[in-house]
Amino acid sequence: MSRNDYYYPLNKEKSSSETSFWINLTAFAIALISIWPYRIFVRGGGEVSLTYTLLVFAAVVTLSTVGLEFLFYRKNSPIGRLKVRRKLCLKRVFYREVALLVTFLCIRILYGLFPMFTYNDFKFIYFPFLDVLIPALIVLSIPYFCIMDKLDPEEEDIYCKIGYAITHFKKTTTKFDFCDYMRAWLVKAFWLSLMEPAMIGKLKWFVNYDPSFMEGNLIEVFWTANIICFFIDLSYAATGYWINFKAINTHTRSAEPTFFGWVVAIMCYWPFWDVLFYGMFFDYDANHKWLDTFQTGSFVWWLWFVIIIGLELIYALATVAGGIRFSNLTYRGLWNTGPYKFTKHPAYVTKNLSWWFISMPFIASDFKTGVVHCILLFGVNLIYYMRAKTEERHLSHYPEYVEYALEMNEKSIFRWTTKILPFLKYKPLEEKDRIF
Repeated sequence: MSRNDYYYPLNKEKSSSETSFWINLTAFAIALISIWPYRIFVRGGGEVSLTYTLLVFAAVVTLSTVGLEFLFYRKNSPIGRLKVRRKLCLKRVFYREVALLVTFLCIRILYGLFPMFTYNDFKFIYFPFLDVLIPALIVLSIPYFCIMDKLDPEEEDIYCKIGYAITHFKKTTTKFDFCDYMRAWLVKAFWLSLMEPAMIGKLKWFVNYDPSFMEGNLIEVFWTANIICFFIDLSYAATGYWINFKAINTHTRSAEPTFFGWVVAIMCYWPFWDVLFYGMFFDYDANHKWLDTFQTGSFVWWLWFVIIIGLELIYALATVAGGIRFSNLTYRGLWNTGPYKFTKHPAYVTKNLSWWFISMPFIASDFKTGVVHCILLFGVNLIYYMRAKTEERHLSHYPEYVEYALEMNEKSIFRWTTKILPFLKYKPLEEKDRIF
């Protein structure tokens, strides 16, 4: 049995998307409606737990996505493909549960080892969130593992093998599969710790915000539009990492296998970016922001407003395209809908373009300083280019992505750039370069 045989293919067409952009967008709208009563309650003077608000929001997003996929995207819904394959074996369920519990324990120990997790956002926001989430996942994992033991095409999955190894002190899995399992959980552990506090902050803004603040204040209009874009983005960025279940086809197929791929990804996030890379090497804006450059309300001001918010909205919608399958450094199925219909890396492209318009590094007190700032921002762009290339190398192990990427060579809105810079053109991996 090959590696890809372990997973639920959505249909016979290799380039078929795992998910629907419009279904994900609809699920987000339904979840927003579901927490609207929280906003009404808070605006009326009440208090709510933002942790439970986030859990409700994520649960509604997930259930809405799965339900809508089953109703309207049925040929690509994994639920219709589930069938009983064997009798329930409680011993295998026990091994899976052991693996999960030990994994949670290891993650909690890791959190305790690093000083970055002693900051207030973690002590007062993230850890209370985990105190609710982890017990809930442990309780729910028992019936889930029972169901999947009967339905999963793979009789003994990686959880079962690791649980057996722990209880019997025997090697039961290949080195690559074990490391891939650990990498996938490290992805969750790292990005959950960043995304959950950020999303809780956005929910706090959502339930408390008064639209009257925007009346006659164009700067507030811009910041409101900006926060809305990142609220949309975080809605799935904070949900996808822990909605990772084979039964609904949101599981991780593989995690980035190269050290370099991890480095160029995590260096773009706190604390590495804020503490080390930006301040010491890539301080490209030097306080020359667009809001300080143009007269508020002028034609150029509105032009910059539309461009920046437009780019940030596309960036947010690229996350929506992944939906509950969104995750950094992992492959959880092909997305070729929404912004991904037009280019392979819409999030990276729009994010980097927006920084040029926001920071305006070419505006400086003298020509030399402006050139230096532009070079520094080009350096940041280069980091994201390397992220894109390492992602392509990882995903090129999957034939459906190769087909999609080759198609983008001909249909991407940026295909003209490959005539000027041929190295931008996608090329599949050669057999000697494959890792798995």
